[in-house]
Amino acid sequence: MTFNTIKLYLGVFVATSILSLFFVFVEKQNLQFELGDSKGLSEKTVHLLKQLKDDKQVVFTVFSRQDSIITNKIKKFFYPFKAINPSLKIEFVDPTTNPSDVKKYGITMQGEMVVSFQDQSQLKKINVTELSESAISNSLLRLINQTDEWVVFAENFGMKTIGDESDTGLSQLLIQLKKNGFNIARMSLNNSIVLPENVKLLILAKPVEILSSEMVGYITQLMENGMSLLWLDDVDANQVSLELALGSLSGDKVMIEGEKSSAYLSKFPQHAITQNFNQPIFIAEAKEIVLDGADVFIANDNNKTIAVAQQLSKSRLIIVGDSDFVSNQYLKAAANKSMIERMVDWLLYHDNRINIPVQINQNTQLFLTQTQLIVMSVVLLLLIPLFFLFMAFKWWRKNCAQS
Repeated sequence: MTFNTIKLYLGVFVATSILSLFFVFVEKQNLQFELGDSKGLSEKTVHLLKQLKDDKQVVFTVFSRQDSIITNKIKKFFYPFKAINPSLKIEFVDPTTNPSDVKKYGITMQGEMVVSFQDQSQLKKINVTELSESAISNSLLRLINQTDEWVVFAENFGMKTIGDESDTGLSQLLIQLKKNGFNIARMSLNNSIVLPENVKLLILAKPVEILSSEMVGYITQLMENGMSLLWLDDVDANQVSLELALGSLSGDKVMIEGEKSSAYLSKFPQHAITQNFNQPIFIAEAKEIVLDGADVFIANDNNKTIAVAQQLSKSRLIIVGDSDFVSNQYLKAAANKSMIERMVDWLLYHDNRINIPVQINQNTQLFLTQTQLIVMSVVLLLLIPLFFLFMAFKWWRKNCAQS
């Protein structure tokens, strides 16, 4: 082996080592490569940011300590947003020294943000608990397009309630939906109640007591008048009359993954609700739902349907074979919060909030999963250096044998 060959090997070794360290640095720092004027953001987000001017200028109040890693990450995250709209205001509030503000805005985690208009006369505020382009864009859409639509949780008939703070209750779902700007109310399900026209969505959270034919007729009449319905069914609930009225059929308990009744799902059938949704959700236990003419948007590995969505003449319908995934125990698992928010948005015809990409940067040139990062690191930091060391040892042994 000549001296020039040794230099070539050493040069390749140094170059590959530097490149591998660069890849690791990029992954750990979550850096983004920017191309064009969009700074890596989707066209919808860029268009939205350009609308924020004059009386629509907004401020993000971030509850995080100034010297924390989270604060630095959030500052970097907002670089492309501020590049499009420099008037965007980002303020940081230390939650430890401002407990009154923490209580006032219902802050539950460090890094949580409150989005509001810079014009203090406009009191509407939206909480953001997820650091992603879709979360930021949807919060801006909710802030700009304020409506008087109401979501009503029905009660009685053994249903889960938004006032229940136990593991099986829905009190955390109430908090999450209200933080995201939804108007929420509760009512005892009664067919004599005339609901206002601005009630656009009725939620049945696992009714276990049989609904009478009159009650079912009341629900279907609400749907014919333009009110959407979200029915959170479950394995131990049986509503034959409601199934017949809606044309649905509930099946047996399904195994979510292999022989597991509880597991994460990360692949979803194509639907407006799941468009650009690349996060896993956790399903605790579910049964199969069948509905002719409906679209499947959640299914297990064996294509057993867990959730369906149907467009009706004047309203929309979603039936889910599991209610636990939005309960207090599992709501914060994986991306369950994001999924239920998408479902509510779709039922309220807010399609423009649903299909914004989850990643902050669709023009990113490098995106590595943890597995890919490990494989690349092993190849570049271990296998290639070992190869060169082996070649050097072989050359050294050969020279020793000749001398």
